[in-house]
Amino acid sequence: MAMLVEIAVERYRFVCGRCGHTWTADYDVQYVSDDLGEVFAFYRLDGVPVLAPTGDEIICPNCGAMGVRAILEGRRDSPPARLDTDQPRQRVTTSPEQRRASVPHLPAAGGP
Repeated sequence: MAMLVEIAVERYRFVCGRCGHTWTADYDVQYVSDDLGEVFAFYRLDGVPVLAPTGDEIICPNCGAMGVRAILEGRRDSPPARLDTDQPRQRVTTSPEQRRASVPHLPAAGGP
């Protein structure tokens, strides 16, 4: 059974090797372990599942080159809430669909 190990927001700075263009993007990351104890990272950008930003698939939005370097610039943990604590909480009476439809979608911070 898969188990959620860690949740974080990771900010990456990207630098194009061809034109020198730089930009940043914040990724939501979930670290999940499988039954064998192997840990896998699942990345989302602007709520959409994406490949890891450190791979070779990033394309420069300025010149279209694929020689983009990703540098982990910052990280913020997002520990999951626990019901056995005295943390502030509020009961939810709406469905996930209702919550998503009730507000506009936020763009990724620091995106191109």
